[in-house]
Amino acid sequence: MSEIEKIESIKSVNIRSTDIKRRLLMSSDMVDAFETFLQENISDEVLVVNTNIGMEVYYYSKNNYSDFIKESVLLYTIKNTDHSKLKFTNNQNREAVYQSFCKALMTFAQYPQIFLAYTKKFIHVKQKNKSSMHVIPILNSFFEEVFAFLSKTGKIPHFEKITKAKNKSPKSDPDSLIIQDLISEILLKKHYN
Repeated sequence: MSEIEKIESIKSVNIRSTDIKRRLLMSSDMVDAFETFLQENISDEVLVVNTNIGMEVYYYSKNNYSDFIKESVLLYTIKNTDHSKLKFTNNQNREAVYQSFCKALMTFAQYPQIFLAYTKKFIHVKQKNKSSMHVIPILNSFFEEVFAFLSKTGKIPHFEKITKAKNKSPKSDPDSLIIQDLISEILLKKHYN
């Protein structure tokens, strides 16, 4: 498979609520279960971004799973959401995902608190999914492009807070690292016997 085929295999389903009340479509625990469900049925390269504005599901596949994702969202939100107020948008190639992602960021930039919240959420999702080989690198390149553009124009709301969040790396506990090394060594020795 060529690099172009790999890149073009990123797809997304965006879910927005037309309800006036801004709230999460799913709780954090439910999102984790939903993401795991999608990973088991589509592939490991599935990423769910859940905000008060809506939900975005990004996945890496040659196949179109937009109907499957839509039906799954409806199933997972059946008790908590009026489904008639949900709007689904499917993006089936890299260019459509790029346009949708960048347009959303540019729109959020007009609302400082929403932009800050979304940016922090994206940074958290990126750190949580460090092992992603396709989806996160592609989305991160989109994010950095928009961030650089907004930075040049001086239109980044909460620039200092976002820069701080971007530069913040999870600190590792030295005791935890020692324990992990010991466990690895014990398991390795166990396999030798």
